[in-house]
Amino acid sequence: MNEREEAETVIDWTQGYSYEKYVAKGYGEEQDRQRRVDGRTIFSEAFLSAVRAVEKPVRLIAFAEVYCPDSVVAMPFVKKMAELNDRIHLAILPREHHVEELEAATGVARIPTFLFLDEEGVVRGKYVELPEELRQRIRESDSEERSMVVLEYRRGKHNALIEKDLIACLASF
Repeated sequence: MNEREEAETVIDWTQGYSYEKYVAKGYGEEQDRQRRVDGRTIFSEAFLSAVRAVEKPVRLIAFAEVYCPDSVVAMPFVKKMAELNDRIHLAILPREHHVEELEAATGVARIPTFLFLDEEGVVRGKYVELPEELRQRIRESDSEERSMVVLEYRRGKHNALIEKDLIACLASF
């Protein structure tokens, strides 16, 4: 598959559901955990400015599940993007039933995955599972350090890296 074909992977974003439904799909304690993280996530001014600056329509497809701790950490950012800019249209889809589309678009079927599509459905940006800088650090770590880094990430200590990658995804809009 060439780069253009990969960019045109067909995903029916109209099947997506709202952030509220994403949260409601979880058990009580999963819902509570997501709401707690939503409430304590702090957004930088650089992130907020980048989101507000988006001038072209964005179809933001978030493949996420409320039971996944990495989804829980990253989802407040896509929620905030959709709240701040009405050009950003958020649609959430489960990983299940969309594995082939995820693999075609990103090479893997991991959650969370955020695809930033233009009006023609061309993928202009991708965020897959973790911030790229953090993924590199984990690759270079021994198992003890890796566990510590993942725990820090899940506690929100690397949110600036999430913002950095999402800002880069928004740059072409």
